[in-house]
Amino acid sequence: MSSHDAPVTEQIDDPESGWTWFLSLASMVVFIVTVAVVIVLFYAFEDNEIKNKVINVPAQEMTELRTQQKSMLDQYQRYSVIPMGGTEADAESRIRIPVEQAMEVMVAESRNDQAGVVEDVGTKERIAHSDSLEVDRR
Repeated sequence: MSSHDAPVTEQIDDPESGWTWFLSLASMVVFIVTVAVVIVLFYAFEDNEIKNKVINVPAQEMTELRTQQKSMLDQYQRYSVIPMGGTEADAESRIRIPVEQAMEVMVAESRNDQAGVVEDVGTKERIAHSDSLEVDRR
């Protein structure tokens, strides 16, 4: 018989237990560190996304609204106000003028109350004083 056909009679040794324990512990440490890093990164990105999508969005909307409102204060506008319990037929027409010019009109109006005519200092136009002209002082 040849040596290839002979049954194996000697026992194969198990790997050394020291190396097995070392590789197992090293693998567990690497795994735990990797999981910890992934968790930290996840929560860091989550906080960043919450700030960008939840916290800063109302601030941006509020900034846009305030910018729009400030631009309205610097323009002439005509608008209607419907009294409480009224209909659109009962709407009162009002004029919104820039705040600085409204203050100038009020000062000039208080000085020239008896004359019946108010001069608008900003545009040098003459505005007839009547009860139908209302100044929005907001």
